[in-house]
Amino acid sequence: MQWFYAVNGQQNGPVEENVLFELARSGRIKPGDLVWNSTMGTEWARASTVPGLFEGQPGLATDAPPPVAQVWSPSASYSSRTPNRDLMAEARECLAGNWGVAVVSVLVFIVIQIVLACIPFVGGIISFIISGALNLGWMMFFMAIARRSNVSVGLMFNGFNRFMTAFLAALLVGLLVFACMLPGLIAIGIAVVVGVKKAFTGGIPSPSMILLLVPLGFLIAVPTMIAQLRCIMTYFIIADDSGVNALEALRRSISMMRGNVWKLFCLHCRFIGWGFLCLLTFGIGFLWLGPYLWTSTVRFYEDLIAGQQSG
Repeated sequence: MQWFYAVNGQQNGPVEENVLFELARSGRIKPGDLVWNSTMGTEWARASTVPGLFEGQPGLATDAPPPVAQVWSPSASYSSRTPNRDLMAEARECLAGNWGVAVVSVLVFIVIQIVLACIPFVGGIISFIISGALNLGWMMFFMAIARRSNVSVGLMFNGFNRFMTAFLAALLVGLLVFACMLPGLIAIGIAVVVGVKKAFTGGIPSPSMILLLVPLGFLIAVPTMIAQLRCIMTYFIIADDSGVNALEALRRSISMMRGNVWKLFCLHCRFIGWGFLCLLTFGIGFLWLGPYLWTSTVRFYEDLIAGQQSG
């Protein structure tokens, strides 16, 4: 029987079954990687689910990622049950020995953004076009750290292997977030037009109208934040499923985050204090905070899948 396998989001194969077992014995395929053969329909499965593939190999009990769902079900419910402080502790354990390469990846990401920003007009267009692939590659990088796989800076460019899917994902997420912002933007626009009209007619905008801009600001900020949190798993899903398209990945992310937005929000809020401390280092501390936050978010994603319940 011939098998395909995906390591860090990159599909390989086909290979014969004996070759697949040899790859597992040599460590090139890890329990958290995906495998597929013609008997499995359209769904890929974790390598750890293949009978005997890792049998007798030491250390896998601690190195394997949490159990994950093999088959997507739209009726399934997902729940993150691990306390956020434990997810952060797990992230620190995963980053141990990988802080250097993680910091370099952040530097590379920042340099790319700065270089593109320095290119008049065209730079912004290029940045928009490649943003999806860069974000997907960066998430693949932190997924590899969280799953204790082999990590290199080059991994953050693997998102370009699924360029169109990543581009469409970025576009769809952006449109959804903008749609959630639109009611607040319209309300603020109306308030501003009324204020300008009063100013031109010699009137003075009332203090109540000015104060109205505060709740209107929340009308933009809160829906935007919720939309971003509901979409945040999109790139993780694309990295884990080589057959999923952008729209389906977004739909799955929204479904997975149902009932879990508040917990993820609280997880990210735990980094606010660290963010203020990073400001005292003139921003240098963010080179470490970014990997810490995103590795914790990957652990949240793994925890969601481990807590899947059939509908």
